[in-house]
Amino acid sequence: MFEPVTFAGITMPLISFILIGSAIAFFLVMQIARGMVFNKLQRLFDHEQFDAFLAAVDEPRMRFFIPAYNREYLRLNGYIAQDDASKARQSLDLLLAMRASIAQRDDLLFKAFQFYMQQESWDDAKTILDEMKSYKRHGKRTAECEKAWEIFGNGSFAYIDEMEEAFDGASYALKVSYALMLHAQYTSKRDEEAAKAWRDKARELLENPPRKGPADAS
Repeated sequence: MFEPVTFAGITMPLISFILIGSAIAFFLVMQIARGMVFNKLQRLFDHEQFDAFLAAVDEPRMRFFIPAYNREYLRLNGYIAQDDASKARQSLDLLLAMRASIAQRDDLLFKAFQFYMQQESWDDAKTILDEMKSYKRHGKRTAECEKAWEIFGNGSFAYIDEMEEAFDGASYALKVSYALMLHAQYTSKRDEEAAKAWRDKARELLENPPRKGPADAS
């Protein structure tokens, strides 16, 4: 019968147990520390302390806990929240050039498209839209983005009948979206009366959002 292998008087099974225990303890400590880091960032962002949020993202310890792509994505959110279009655009340029998972890329493309549309950077939005379409993923959402680009970026008024027909049965958020897009389409069509009516409808909806019921008040 073989004698247990020992090292400094400690048997190998015991060494293995110690190593596994140490690894588990290290993993738990890392998880707790990572959770504390993200809680701090979330708290700063939720309280709209965006300068402090961006400073925290650049802290040296963040490089240990958060990968480079994720840190840049956090910066992007901070710049957008600050309405700093110039720095947000720089962050987008960096992120679009970085390697990412499929889910990360899809999320970034939709965010970039929305940003460029808000900035009326129609050519940039079209470039992003073309990439979205090339992947043939999220077909319905991509189709909605294409519709928005055609209306706002290309002056199309081809969706008037479709949106007016769907308006009454749409959710609140969709009604706001339809009203804005119908205003834009009638403006492109040079129908000032209809454009004004839909602009006023959009304003009325935005000024009178639906109230939360008792079940939503928690």
